[in-house]
Amino acid sequence: MSVQTANVWERRAWAAGIVFVLALLAETAISTGLPINQNDSAAKIAGALHDHRNTVLVAAYLSIVYAVAFVIYLAKLHDLLRAVARPSGALHSLVLIGGVLLVALHAVSDIGIYGLLGGKLATYAAQHDHGLSYTLYLLTYALDSVGDVFGSVFLIAAGLLVIKSRVLPRWLAWISVVGGILLFLQGFGLGGIIRTYGLVLDLIGFVLFLLFVLLSSAIMLRDRRPVSLD
Repeated sequence: MSVQTANVWERRAWAAGIVFVLALLAETAISTGLPINQNDSAAKIAGALHDHRNTVLVAAYLSIVYAVAFVIYLAKLHDLLRAVARPSGALHSLVLIGGVLLVALHAVSDIGIYGLLGGKLATYAAQHDHGLSYTLYLLTYALDSVGDVFGSVFLIAAGLLVIKSRVLPRWLAWISVVGGILLFLQGFGLGGIIRTYGLVLDLIGFVLFLLFVLLSSAIMLRDRRPVSLD
């Protein structure tokens, strides 16, 4: 592979981070536009999911985009940190493991469960069993919260490696570390299911997570240093 071709693919990998943020924000806007929340009754949740099942499916489709885009970005970030912060150690593995578990659990929630609800179960539950939609809807909050707990591992490990290597600005590393701490703490409130503070911490921590991905991708896209080939 030529240096020029390698640079093209490297830039596309970093661009995937921006695609991830945009797709996730679009999915979040659609999901929060549903006229329900975790404190509503089973009947209201079941009825709303049935009435807005096409909207739920659109959210699931956007989630497919963000899930794949994040995996591409994660692979590139892992390669970068492994190359600049030597020797490779536990922190590098934690970046990869934490990131994979984060996106996997969010994908199960936003692709799998939303797809089930929008495709089949919302209609059935509205007609026969409100508790089914209610349980699955609350399960999306729980899975997202658990995913964000593992996301804290990704953010803290990535932040520490950035501080060590200085491959990205130190202030961006601290955004990552602080975001990771908040995502860890929100788990004790299960993203708002157990305690309201969990949702508040999750929202702030997730915004910091998105900032880290967006800004790290933008910075590396502007970095035109040639790719070193072994």
